[in-house]
Order: sequence, then structure tokens, then C-alpha cells
Amino acid sequence: MSESLSSEPDPVPAEARQVETIGPAEGRLERFETGVPNLDRVLGGGLLRGTIVMIVGPPGSGKTILGQQIAFCAASRREVTLYLTGYSESHDKLLAHNRSLTYFAAEAIGSEVQLGSLPDLLAQDPGEALQAVVATARSLHASLVILDGFRSIRGFLPDDQAAAEFLYSLGATLSMLGTTLIVLVEGDATDRIRDPELSVCDVILSLHRVVRGGGHRREIEVLKVRGAAPLAGLHPFRITADGLTVYPRLESVVPPDAGPWTAERAGFGISELDALISGGLNVGTSTLAAGTPGMGKTVLGLQFLAEGARRGQRGLFAGFIENAAQLRAKARTFGIDLEAAEKAGSLELLTIPPHDLDADVVAWLIRERIEARQVKRLVIDSATELQGGLNSPERATMFMASLSAYLRSQGVTTYMTVDVPTIVGPELSFAGNPLLVFAENLLLLRYAEIAGVLHRVFAVLKMRFSDFDRALRIYTIEDGLGLKIAGPAPPAEGLLTGLARPLKSDPLSEIDTGL
Repeated sequence: MSESLSSEPDPVPAEARQVETIGPAEGRLERFETGVPNLDRVLGGGLLRGTIVMIVGPPGSGKTILGQQIAFCAASRREVTLYLTGYSESHDKLLAHNRSLTYFAAEAIGSEVQLGSLPDLLAQDPGEALQAVVATARSLHASLVILDGFRSIRGFLPDDQAAAEFLYSLGATLSMLGTTLIVLVEGDATDRIRDPELSVCDVILSLHRVVRGGGHRREIEVLKVRGAAPLAGLHPFRITADGLTVYPRLESVVPPDAGPWTAERAGFGISELDALISGGLNVGTSTLAAGTPGMGKTVLGLQFLAEGARRGQRGLFAGFIENAAQLRAKARTFGIDLEAAEKAGSLELLTIPPHDLDADVVAWLIRERIEARQVKRLVIDSATELQGGLNSPERATMFMASLSAYLRSQGVTTYMTVDVPTIVGPELSFAGNPLLVFAENLLLLRYAEIAGVLHRVFAVLKMRFSDFDRALRIYTIEDGLGLKIAGPAPPAEGLLTGLARPLKSDPLSEIDTGL
């Protein structure tokens, strides 16, 4: 099943040891796909053949899975990988641990994926070990050589400089065969950036495991890549039964904001409400619906999507509070048939529990669905939860700016809910909320206590590109109908604070117009 390494010296021909110059055409190296979703994009276009790639990370970060996923992807192209291990994991365990993953192909073991062990040869003579690896790679016509567990392999070399020389010599010799060398090493690349062996690598990938809220988040970072423009920053990745999937950091993949402007409107299908906003929201804009729980923000979002489906516009609901079954039941109560819209392909529910929320992953899933299904209406419930899924609160402003810019470029009209912390009170402030800066429209749904009775009050506080009715309205939420504008709010001051005081007289009548 495994190809044994030849220990016979295989001296490099004298002509190969000469300094060789190449012209521009000969110097162009071919790129190949890693087979890891979105990793090639993060790398700036895949990996170059004949280069040295180092993947560094702590135990359990996914180094071996990443290496094997690349190897089996090469096997699917009928390319051979020579996979060499140190003492970190036996071949039997290596195969057993990866057999359940979908990329694993048992028939490739012993043919396209050749397993071998390096420590015994290194213990005898590092020079002979290097020659044995080269000879075996040449005889197999290997496209890849992967060294898994280089930390244990380094133990057979005198010092860091010797390790760097070993990697450089092995990588340079393999490069002449068109073979890429991938080195998996346990550690932290940021602590070892001055290590000599890192300096000889063409690509350095750093894997991280960050503890957050009792769980952890895996991230990948491109520290170095020659000949490409990688995406900067920390990009989350997840390991599932399909292997490793990378989700590029949203800020690094937003296209230029070049969405065409249109005079079209996206209404809610509620005539009295649409009249307040000049017929509907401006297409391609983002709207915040702010209010405390129980004010009908989610119901209004479902009505927005239902109206889009009626007009033949595909919609997406991204929710982090209620699951799909709860949303369907809620919608049914208010006369909205989500199941029919889902079956017709006009609506999709994307529900993710808040305890498993990663903002970059959600943004990428939204992006995939928008581009695959040509979604034109999006509801995010809620933006408060989405921001909580960021790996750093400092990213909130740039993340929301990037999300808004992307949605605008795709001509998507977005409705986002956001929580207001107090049910009633004299203060109503959105200070410090980055959503307010980038959302073109702002709706407020709030309770107001008038003469001992609670009323629901609806207000349009902002529309950046349209005139709107500034009068406050009372609304109800009724079974079979959903949200319904009941009429003007009673004359009172302080309605938006939730603590209204009836007016003794009409203040507008006391204004001296000078006429």
C-alpha cells in the first residue's frame, strides 16, 4: 500500500548544479487548485507548482486534514502525492481518522497517494534521506511531496539552520521536477517568524484556534505568498464531514460599490404603510427596523418577503433567533404561507442558532445564496445577533459597511431588525451603533403609554433618498393579517419615548406665521 523510500544515493547531475538563467516565458509557473473551498481565493489564485509551502498551527487546528484534502484533490486529477510522516501519527491512525471524510478515496492509497516514513532514514543520514525522497518522487512522477509532522523530523537535524538547509535543498531539487513541497509543522508561526526554515518557504499559512464564549473559532491567515496577492486578515474556516472549508473575511472580498441606481420601490404590501414611505423602500437600500421584542419586527420582515414573492422577486430570510419550523408557524398565524413560497423557489430560510454564529460565515452563506438564486429581497433577523458573531467588536463598523456595500452592488433591498434596549423611557439613542451610519432608512416600532393604555407606535425616522410621512401612526398585529396601520397617533408629546403626555392644545396653532 505504501511506497518505500529508496535509501540509495541519487546524485544530482552536474549540469543541474550549474547556475541556470531562464527567460520570461520559461519563468512562468503553473498554478494548481488545492481542492479546499475558497482557499485558492484567499491565496490569490491557488498554489504554484515547484514551490515550498509551510502550514503552521497548534495541535488540533486542522493541519493534517488540510494536507490530506490537498493530496486527495490532486489524486482526483490523477496526480501522485508522496505523503511522508514523522512520529506524530502512524499510517494506520492517519487513514482511520480520515476515512470518514468525503474527500477520502480508499482506492487512491498505494497509487495516487503513497505513504512513507522519514525519521528512520533521517536518523541514518539527512543527506541520504533527502536523496531518497527525491529519487522516490522522481520514480513516482509525484506532483506533491507532503511532510507531515516536521517538528518531529526537525529533531533529527542538528539545529534550526540545518533544518532550513534541508528544506531549501529538498524544495529546490523537487522544484526541478515540477514537484511542490508542502510542510506541516506544529507551532505558532507568529512566534517563529524569524526561524530560518520559514525564510526559505514561498508560502506560509498559519492556522489558529481562538477560544470564544466557551467554544472556539478556527482561522487561517496567509503570512507570506510569493507571486500572488492574497486576501489579508484572519479568515474563519470550519471542519465538517466534507473536510475543511474557508470563509473569506467579508471586508477582503467586497467588490467596488457600483450598483446601478433605480427609481423602483420595494413595498411591504401594506397599503397604509407603503403610503408613509412614498410607495415603498428604495430598491438597493438597507433598512433598520428598531424596536423591543414583541413589536412585530420579524412579522413585518416576513410580510416584506411575501410581497416580494408575490411580485416575482426571490427572497432570503437569514434568522438567528427562531428556527425554520417556528418561523413557518408564526407566518401561518398571520396569513403568510412560507412553505408554498419555499416550494415555489421564491423564498429561502437560512436559520443559524446564535450559539453557533460566526458573522463571516453568515455573510459568505448569504453571498452564495444571493448570487446562486438572484435574490432581490433580504431580511436579517437580527443585525444585533449578527454583530455579536464578530471575532472582534472593533470590526463592527467596517463589517457592516462592507455588507451594505455588497448588498447594494447586487441590487438587493435589505430589511434588518435591531433591538432597542428599553421598552419605554425618556431616552431613545442609537449612538455608537454602526448600523445607523450605513442604513439608508430607519423605522421605529415602539410601545407608548397613553392615558394608562399601551399602544404600538410606528414611525419613519429616516429615508436618505426619499421623502416620507413624518406623522406617527398607531398599528396593530392581527391574526390572519399581520402588521396593520390603524390610524394616526393621538395628539401627545413624548410618544417616541414611550411615555406620552396628552397635548392641552394644538401647538401648531400657536405658531405666529406672520400672515
